[in-house]
Amino acid sequence: MKVAAMWVRVMLAGLSLFAAQQVFAAAKTLIELDGDTPKPGLATSWSKVKAGEYSFQLDPAGDLGKGVMVTPDAVKSSLESKLGASFGVKVSAKGAAAVSVVFTGDEKAFLAQVAKTKIRAGQDVALALESSTSEGSIRAKKTERPAGAGEVKALVIKSEGGVILAKAMDSKTPQVKSGDKVKIKGDIKGIKKNDSIFFKPGTKEGEVIVPAPGSLLQ
Repeated sequence: MKVAAMWVRVMLAGLSLFAAQQVFAAAKTLIELDGDTPKPGLATSWSKVKAGEYSFQLDPAGDLGKGVMVTPDAVKSSLESKLGASFGVKVSAKGAAAVSVVFTGDEKAFLAQVAKTKIRAGQDVALALESSTSEGSIRAKKTERPAGAGEVKALVIKSEGGVILAKAMDSKTPQVKSGDKVKIKGDIKGIKKNDSIFFKPGTKEGEVIVPAPGSLLQ
């Protein structure tokens, strides 16, 4: 019986690893290149808005794996993290199924890199460990990533009395600037100095920011 139970655990572990591998294997790009000719990928169509800016219409059935559909947030996180340094890429949502991508540098080289950049599920949805959320609670994450749309990535300085003192390292909201020291209302079990946290500013209680419900993440 012990051997059988151990075999079952081994099989389940193998299946979990296979599922995770399948999620990443299924990752796709916005466009594909046939020689120098762009073809649809997760984007069904695209157009040049002006020099240094393209608009991409996303496929509403674009599956990133395990039924997770492509979103502007997933595109923003993926392109900005991979192409931000080399092409200064900035992505903004244009509704629920379109994005505007601003870039610098050579247009042909930019499109070639877009065709190579895998779009991953926003905030690594497939591999996240999520708990129920409410004001002041967190969803545990096992990954480092840039701040998403309307979000702040901050480095913890200290946490006491239900308030986290942190330094904003990457801000995608005008309410907080990168480099600012901020006080955030919330209690994260096991949080320590130099840990990364993410939040979307909600209201304020004096100098303390109250994150939007469910937005405080580690």
